[in-house]
Amino acid sequence: MKTAERMDKQGLLHRTTAVVDKSEEMLRIPDIAPEKTGFTVAKTPPTVEFVVIPIENRYFFEGPSKDKGPGLWTAWGQGTYNPNNGKFYGSIGDHIFFDSRLHITEYDPQTKSIRTFPEINKACGLPIDYGDGKIHGTLDFYGGNTMYFMTYWTEYPQPREELFDLGYEGGRLLSFDVDKEKLTDFGVPMKRVSWPYHRMDRKRGLMYAVGSMNEFLCYDIKNQKILYAGYPPAGMLWYDRCMMVDEETGCAYSSNLSRDDPQIHIIKYDSSKNRFFKMKSSVPLTESKTLQGNHIRAYTPRKAKDGWFICITRAGRMFKFFPEEDRVEDLGFCWAAPPEQLYTTSIAISPDDKYIYYVPAAHGGTHKLGGPVVQYNTITGERKALAFLFPYFYEKYGYITGGTFSVSIDEKGEKLFIVMNGAFAKFDPTGGDVFGDPAVMVIHIAESERK
Repeated sequence: MKTAERMDKQGLLHRTTAVVDKSEEMLRIPDIAPEKTGFTVAKTPPTVEFVVIPIENRYFFEGPSKDKGPGLWTAWGQGTYNPNNGKFYGSIGDHIFFDSRLHITEYDPQTKSIRTFPEINKACGLPIDYGDGKIHGTLDFYGGNTMYFMTYWTEYPQPREELFDLGYEGGRLLSFDVDKEKLTDFGVPMKRVSWPYHRMDRKRGLMYAVGSMNEFLCYDIKNQKILYAGYPPAGMLWYDRCMMVDEETGCAYSSNLSRDDPQIHIIKYDSSKNRFFKMKSSVPLTESKTLQGNHIRAYTPRKAKDGWFICITRAGRMFKFFPEEDRVEDLGFCWAAPPEQLYTTSIAISPDDKYIYYVPAAHGGTHKLGGPVVQYNTITGERKALAFLFPYFYEKYGYITGGTFSVSIDEKGEKLFIVMNGAFAKFDPTGGDVFGDPAVMVIHIAESERK
């Protein structure tokens, strides 16, 4: 706490309205960047709104016992911009199984203000001393201004038996009406399962989720019934950080985690048939000690008009996937850096499909790349840095940008909404990942950079 208060140069921890910056310094390639070529840099800097998410009990000095460490406020799920009211929604949690706390956050671009809604575990009537400390999937709006999401435990690989005996059941399915500020608890769809990843098919009202042990769930929100719960057939295993949904066809896709498939084919669940299929398409592989780095981790949230999704593997390999044609097109690496630094978890796509946007090095280390906000031209393949967020925000505010699991775009393709994990901390060039003070950053993309 003393470090954060000392490094917070302008008192941002104690305000709920954004500061606004625009500077040519954001266009200077930082000395810390591992590569200085292989990309272009925008000519006009963006305007950036920056606000720290307000949290009660921001600091946790000690855990409930020696084997249960302190909580750490972080954001692990995909937020969403809601065009119905022009506001952006994200989620944060304290990343601990005991004294678990989860919040939905709301950022209003009109007033440049942010707020957090009441704690979710408590609102569900669950004991506050144990519960779920993460929302790890996507906040999806369905049927108006109501979002749906699921919760994820933070004791790995799973809670101990005595916790289930005390009454903990597993990850929950929830909705939140942002107009009425009303939370609805649909309960635990699968006992003793928690949900590290989920997405909705908003056209059909289906919630797709993959469990902590790679269980697969398809839940009909409209009729409140399970369509599928369990594992795919032998030879297929759903990767637990990918749920690519094609709302045109009602199919969901992931990469195959089965050990029997070293080529890592793409697998499909067809909701109309309630069946799984292994496709001919395989993920372009990157040489690594394990195959884990070759699984799909990020993808465009919708299919482009030309029939493709763009995906990025854990190792930063980017490719187009054409589901109807069952083929892939390798696009190379998403940024000029070693593959082990290219872990990217969220992609936004412009309304005209011309650009996608992402921030590499999601898991606490994007500052080691200079914090690039990347615009990729889907026609020419140009990789452009719209801004380098580090060290600019560190030098001015004392804030280190750690990385993001959430990049969303408005309906005009003008503003990127980012939930940034980071911290007011002293920069250590040899240090590890940076977490603790999640914030929202809104990147106003200059019109000249969108032509």
